[in-house]
Amino acid sequence: MSAPDPGGATTAAPDPAAGREAALARGAAALGVDFPLVQAGMGGVAGPALAAAVADAGALGTVALYKAAPDEAAALVRDTAARTAGTFGVNVIPEVAGRLLDGQIRAALDAADRPLVLNSYGLPPAGLARLVTDAGHRLLVQTGTPEDAARADGLGAAALALQGTEAGGHHLGTLPLRTLLARTAAALPGRVLLPAGGLHDAADLAVLLDAGASGCLCGTAFVAAAESAAHPAYKQALVTTGEDGTTLTDRFTIGWPGRAHRVLRGPVTEAPAPPPARFIAWTTVADGRRRPVPLGSAAAPTTEAEGRVDDMARYAGLGTARITAVTPAAAVVARYRGRTATAAPAAPAPAASGRT
Repeated sequence: MSAPDPGGATTAAPDPAAGREAALARGAAALGVDFPLVQAGMGGVAGPALAAAVADAGALGTVALYKAAPDEAAALVRDTAARTAGTFGVNVIPEVAGRLLDGQIRAALDAADRPLVLNSYGLPPAGLARLVTDAGHRLLVQTGTPEDAARADGLGAAALALQGTEAGGHHLGTLPLRTLLARTAAALPGRVLLPAGGLHDAADLAVLLDAGASGCLCGTAFVAAAESAAHPAYKQALVTTGEDGTTLTDRFTIGWPGRAHRVLRGPVTEAPAPPPARFIAWTTVADGRRRPVPLGSAAAPTTEAEGRVDDMARYAGLGTARITAVTPAAAVVARYRGRTATAAPAAPAPAASGRT
């Protein structure tokens, strides 16, 4: 199709499919994968089985280090590497790991048998960012503001994940995804931007590619994957929740204070006041010991959890209502990958709920 110019000649109209293919190619090259879809590194949920399955499907699988000790971090990297020949990443959370962070990163890099993608939730210390890139690994930083995206770019990040308020889990900012993407793309032209929050399939991704994205990061969709370590009741709740099934709250702060988080609605979020403190479940931590879970803990319910799972932090984004079944991770990847370049523009993503 062509359009007339003022001089009477015709010029070819931009080809949306070609533009999207080019954007995906930039994202894939930056991450070292076939398709630039990043599986979020969700603590307790994103283990070696899920990361390997996503990597085998051509996307970026990620194993969560969360609060793992250095020897545990190394074991997670080796376990994941033994399961896949693909590129995979490790996720760290500087503000939660604290003094463990330096050891986690060094142990993960030492255990790696291939280049990794170090996925940092929030800005990592500059020295550790250099450690990653100087060793030949890629740095991916998740941010929630254009300003933090610029800081991450200055740290040498190969890609910037932009988390909108539609996303499940803890929030890094207060901007809806479309606004965050538009402002960051304008401030950092040419950078590899991976939006996150409320995305369900190739049509959703196509709209964001047209707006400056080069791929995406997704969490909730992979919580419901067969290979994730989420508790079966948590997965089933994702499948059955309705359009208004999530809320932004501050009720799950033990172990991770100071950030609003989007979760499935449940007895804790819907109570008129925070329920009294008590132990509600038991779970197994990385060292194999059983630990009680207090009401209000930031811990997500994993397969090891026993007790009142529905009262735990079941993180979920605004795309949850479109999840209709627990499927293999490869099927989740295929949903985003299929016909991305030719997908028709989707309806605008839902605005983040203001209800708490």
